[in-house]
Amino acid sequence: MKIESLKNFESKQKGQALIYKDLPNEDYHASVGISSSYIRRFGQSQLHAVNYTSESTPALKFGTAAHSLLVEGQEAFDKEVRVLTGSPYTKAYKEEKAEYEEQGFIVLKEDEAEIITGMKENMIYEGNAYLNATNKIAESSIYWYEDDVLCKCRPDVMCPPLDEPNSDNKIVVIDYKTTLSCEPHAFNYSVKKYGYDMQAAYYRRGVEMAGYEVTDFLFIAQEKVQPFASKVFRITKEQMDYGWTMMEQYLNDYKEYQKGKPLNAVGVDAGAHPRDGLRLAVRGEGRSEQSTKRGGWRPLNPSDADPQDQQSSK
Repeated sequence: MKIESLKNFESKQKGQALIYKDLPNEDYHASVGISSSYIRRFGQSQLHAVNYTSESTPALKFGTAAHSLLVEGQEAFDKEVRVLTGSPYTKAYKEEKAEYEEQGFIVLKEDEAEIITGMKENMIYEGNAYLNATNKIAESSIYWYEDDVLCKCRPDVMCPPLDEPNSDNKIVVIDYKTTLSCEPHAFNYSVKKYGYDMQAAYYRRGVEMAGYEVTDFLFIAQEKVQPFASKVFRITKEQMDYGWTMMEQYLNDYKEYQKGKPLNAVGVDAGAHPRDGLRLAVRGEGRSEQSTKRGGWRPLNPSDADPQDQQSSK
């Protein structure tokens, strides 16, 4: 496999995919390849997909900064983020912010940085176990082909199952999401609205093309307002199987579009389908180690999970 624009980065070929472990985030987004978010827009409409331009909003910048600290760690946060003190309405503040942003940094106000620190301190026990696993691989970039279409994905975290920490082949994929509410009904609404199930299916495909066995795909959802509650949601194999069916259809639409087929002649038929009842199981729900110290609550352990959910995760 040859990916011309990435040839200067160290890569590892495993299975039918190339894995880049140290590719900067901005280089990944600028690189060749079709991402999950792009393909999913074909489910909205082909016009939404081909006319989409990314826009860096304050919410997106905050989420990226939180992701940097909780997924990649303090060193990555210090490298990518600058925290400014004082009033954001002063000339000096605005000039300093503009200077940092021109250099490519994410700029946060002091209270925003405090929120992200609070999120890290209050992360659920099981979430911490995965995000801070000693043998985790964070932010790897994976490239593979579906027929003649070059696809790419960038899982937040890949690590062996917690009960098999030395496994070389079994992988749990973790995706960290900041949200206004991690209450199951609210998060499941987001799953369907934003196509997280299809994202999971696409990522699973890339990881499996890289030669690994995906034993679980977990979403760690955390609220960005106090008390920074978090929950771990598990998507089942069957849900991902259907998500991949949808993604395959969108990929076919993309191929037809590339051949010059009129936009209104490709697309997914409207109507009810299994995603209408999509629900993810709450795998982890409990207090963080920090809140345990405050209030005497015991953090979640695998044995604390709902018996039915334990059974489904074997």
